[in-house]
Amino acid sequence: MKAMTSTPALSFCAFSLLTFGLFTLFASSVSLSAQAQDNNQPPPVLVQIDKAREQAISQLTWVPGTVLSVTDANLASEVNGRITWMADVGDVVKAGEPLVKVDDTRLRITRSQNTSNIARWRSQVELFTKRLARYKNLQASQNTSRGELEEVVADLENAKQELAQAKLDLEFTEYQIEQSNVRAPFTALVVDRLQSPGEYTGVGQTLLRVVNPDSVEVQVRAPLNVLAYIENGMSVSVHNKAHQVQESIRAIVPVGNSASRMMELRIAISPGDFPIGSAVRVALPSSDTHDGVTIPRDALVLRKSGTYIYQLNENNEAEQVKVTTGVGMGDRIEVFGDVNPKRSVVVRGAERLRAGQKVRYNDEQESLTAKN
Repeated sequence: MKAMTSTPALSFCAFSLLTFGLFTLFASSVSLSAQAQDNNQPPPVLVQIDKAREQAISQLTWVPGTVLSVTDANLASEVNGRITWMADVGDVVKAGEPLVKVDDTRLRITRSQNTSNIARWRSQVELFTKRLARYKNLQASQNTSRGELEEVVADLENAKQELAQAKLDLEFTEYQIEQSNVRAPFTALVVDRLQSPGEYTGVGQTLLRVVNPDSVEVQVRAPLNVLAYIENGMSVSVHNKAHQVQESIRAIVPVGNSASRMMELRIAISPGDFPIGSAVRVALPSSDTHDGVTIPRDALVLRKSGTYIYQLNENNEAEQVKVTTGVGMGDRIEVFGDVNPKRSVVVRGAERLRAGQKVRYNDEQESLTAKN
């Protein structure tokens, strides 16, 4: 009887344990399923962002330009002689320092001759001065003729003129000795040597070509139709493949020729921005300005259904915005659409984004690199 009465109790306990086990297994399965679903969500995509901007926009015309030194000179000697020393190509010589030295031995000999002539004519002036005083005394006592007195006066005046000429000759020789050193008229970079030490040079014969590396500008040939949209002092973009700067128009020469209809502009740039002689491109406005929104060109995502950009909301989620493009301005372009100029746009990594997807980015706007 005791064994028969204990069987239902054991069965009930076993059923309870089985039910609890099944519930625990179900709960664990649901938890694992939810965890697996969370793990299957893609992580935030690493992107690079930039700003959308509201700015004045105008059509740009890109024109070629050449970087040149404001002062580019061929230097020559003012004296004849043999070259004893010359600065090397590539040397930078400060203003007032010698670039070329010409042998001045002949000029120093001439200077000695000039000094001797001065002494000789100075003694002649002293001699005729004393003689004139004596003849004046004789004239007063009427012991000499007036003609003889006038002849002494003339001799004295001639001696004075010869003395003045001898002093001028000495001054000119001193000047030539000074000019036997051809000095830099400005801070000069030696570009080319057209003669070499040991050669004989003549007056006016070109010795060196030098440029001022501290004073450079861009020479631009621009079409006349941009004249109405530019002015002195206007900031324009100057760039080559490796570098881009914003500089000001220094001078406008509003005169074209009948063949090309092109005029000349000069744009001041900082030394070191571009090598002298290099080719650059300059962006000049060629239409009236209007206000609009611009984004980097790299932010555009081209699809068969249209052109899109991705902007980030406050939760760092990508929102797809359909746009149409307008005027290009260098590396930026005008866009029309539901663009919020206060929100960032995705510049790199947009091609793999989906609407609503979370992103992460580098605040320093560096290139795309994985974060730890």
